[in-house]
Amino acid sequence: MAQKFQWGQNSLNRMKGVDERLIRVLFRAIRIASRKMDGIDLSIPQLGGLRTADQQNKLFENKLSRCDGYEIKSYHQSGRAIDVIPYIKGVNIYSLPKEEMELVFYKVASCMLEAGAKENVKLNWGGNWKTFKDLPHYEIR
Repeated sequence: MAQKFQWGQNSLNRMKGVDERLIRVLFRAIRIASRKMDGIDLSIPQLGGLRTADQQNKLFENKLSRCDGYEIKSYHQSGRAIDVIPYIKGVNIYSLPKEEMELVFYKVASCMLEAGAKENVKLNWGGNWKTFKDLPHYEIR
């Protein structure tokens, strides 16, 4: 029997202010994840949606972003980016060995990119970047 994943309240709150096209992609992606039968649910982390310049700058200072929020703005600041992380009950995704963690993020990407294609929304995935890999990141250019 297929799992039935749905966005939790925290994730829904973190979608506020995000571009409506991304919201459509997110809801289709979680339906796709439900059909995959691999137990990988989706979640939006804290600061994974719309960000202020100050929030973005703190991520920059902690070397978690290349955008400082002021001179170089993030797509998160305009609502045209979202971070999506895998959620597997009882497992901290970042505690897994690197190769296993990356594989799970690629499974999330398959859901997100398929959903983007079906919603006719061209997504840029941070996992495809050459130098600064940002596996949770999706943006509309």
